[in-house]
Amino acid sequence: MRTGISVTVSPADCRRLEALVRDRNTPQKHAWRAEIVLLTAAGLGTVEIMRRTGKSKTCVWRWQERCAAE
Repeated sequence: MRTGISVTVSPADCRRLEALVRDRNTPQKHAWRAEIVLLTAAGLGTVEIMRRTGKSKTCVWRWQERCAAE
């Protein structure tokens, strides 16, 4: 994970995000965004998140920053 980016997800939010990822009717852009947030909160590094989601480094960084800002 990038330095200076810390994401904490409450158990209720974690369950909600996991449900989004599992739901086959969720738009894919919402599913992979939720997955990036969950993986970041789990402490995985950027390269591992990129590998698991298939997204670019700038995309992962963008969503980490947006989540951390919230």
